[in-house]
Amino acid sequence: MSTNFLRPLFVILIAVHIMGSVAGAQQPSSKPSGQTTQAAPPVNEWTDSFDGQTLDSTKWEMFSLEGASGKVELKDGQLRLRGHSGSRTGVRSKQSFTGDRFIVEATIAKVGQAMPEPNSSVLPIGNAILTILFDGSGRNRIEWLLTSEGTFEAWAVVDGRGERLDNRTLGTKAKNPTLGIVRRGDEFLFMLNGEAGLQKVIKNLPRSFHVLLYGYGSSENNWDSARVVTIKQP
Repeated sequence: MSTNFLRPLFVILIAVHIMGSVAGAQQPSSKPSGQTTQAAPPVNEWTDSFDGQTLDSTKWEMFSLEGASGKVELKDGQLRLRGHSGSRTGVRSKQSFTGDRFIVEATIAKVGQAMPEPNSSVLPIGNAILTILFDGSGRNRIEWLLTSEGTFEAWAVVDGRGERLDNRTLGTKAKNPTLGIVRRGDEFLFMLNGEAGLQKVIKNLPRSFHVLLYGYGSSENNWDSARVVTIKQP
């Protein structure tokens, strides 16, 4: 199990409370002396550390945006996924979450290269993709992607139109990185190990969503844990 998954919950509470200010959390406070800090709101937390022998069918279901379903297994405390060439298939949370303030994060155990295409010895780049899925078709979704080369991609798909959001320079050498997506209204933060690497405004996305973990094509993508934190409704 990833140590990132075991971070104290108060860190998550604070992050939910100041979603729009995560990137600037180190800035000095401008509040007058003696003014009390507003308490963090109560939250709902949904987690899975993939410790069982089989995928928890009360939490997850197989899901494909396109192509045939792939291989899913739990082994050594990891969710291990591999699809087929040209497919976008993985596992989706059965639960639908609701809110325009939330944190979704998942810790990656491994991103392996994809299998070579027929009559080719070239190993394509693999990827592991954390996805906020706003509908069942995938026409509206947010994706935060780590490749087998250690580079990141951030994508928004709105009404079926995909747009790459990053500047193609983001990368990491960290082992078992935790990818996170934070939403505050129309603002989305793309996180790595609790720190914001990218912030974008994406308007008019629905409040209800599922979480999807997958890799494009035959990418080997293994996951240590997943977590969703939403603010409790009054």
